[in-house]
Amino acid sequence: MSDVLKEEARRCLERLATKSFDDCYPLTREFETVPNSPGFYAFRHRLDGILYIGIATNLRRRFRNGHKALAWAFIDRLDPDDVRIATVRIDRQTA
Repeated sequence: MSDVLKEEARRCLERLATKSFDDCYPLTREFETVPNSPGFYAFRHRLDGILYIGIATNLRRRFRNGHKALAWAFIDRLDPDDVRIATVRIDRQTA
């Protein structure tokens, strides 16, 4: 991985970690508010912070197709209102 790509990934992860819970996307059945662009994403818990971090070429499709972190949240009995999705778009040229 090039140094430029590593630096871009570090900046994206830092933005995910510092994004306010209220600025994240709520969980919905169709994830219609989540962008369909490529990017990094994180499942954030209102109190516990980041639960999971990933990357996708199409963020909305990634969640519509199912995601293991959602199953984990269900198994751990987390309140869906306390879990949101933070995203950081990445440029396709970098991806």
